[in-house]
Amino acid sequence: MGLLDAYKSQINAYFSEWIKINDKFSKWTIENFSYQDGVPEDGVEKHCWKCVTINNCIFKNEDEKKPVEFDYNKYSYTEIPKAVRGLYHPHCHCKKSVKLEKENGIKMLIPKGKIEWLFRDKLHKIHEYGYHGESEWNIIDTLIFASANAFEQGNYKCNVHDQKGFKITILATINGINHRQGENFKIKAGYTIFPNGQLKCNTLWGGEWK
Repeated sequence: MGLLDAYKSQINAYFSEWIKINDKFSKWTIENFSYQDGVPEDGVEKHCWKCVTINNCIFKNEDEKKPVEFDYNKYSYTEIPKAVRGLYHPHCHCKKSVKLEKENGIKMLIPKGKIEWLFRDKLHKIHEYGYHGESEWNIIDTLIFASANAFEQGNYKCNVHDQKGFKITILATINGINHRQGENFKIKAGYTIFPNGQLKCNTLWGGEWK
């Protein structure tokens, strides 16, 4: 392998770290459905819930961080012909493309109720990290920024992929302030991957990790 080929291999490896899933035949994404109900079990207009929930979404190209592809090793070409072997099921239209760049920054979708819950149920943790008094509300920006940064670094894992979306646990780190200045805290946050570089918050603080 020549020097130029070596550089090409490095570049391709770097650019293949992220993928985007797209079904050009489907107009549906997880955004079209309520959080409570998700995508119907029998799909939408012949599109299954699994494909709809990940349509136009980006993922780190690693196991446990991207949708599980269909395992055809158990089937012969007579049972399932090569021509119909799609990514996630036979006749699947989804395509996996390499993302040369992630979207222009991760957009964080934070429902109002998630902030209210944090201050209602986890105020003691906010204070524990040093966010109290006038700096109490700074915890919101701190948690959101840390979660977005951790996702961009690929520091997350799939929690569950069901009709309500591809839900992930983000493993982030935040800095303490005031009496906890200089300390770092490893926190979990729950999000659902949404289309085009968006993350919708399920919980701003879901515990700590080691």
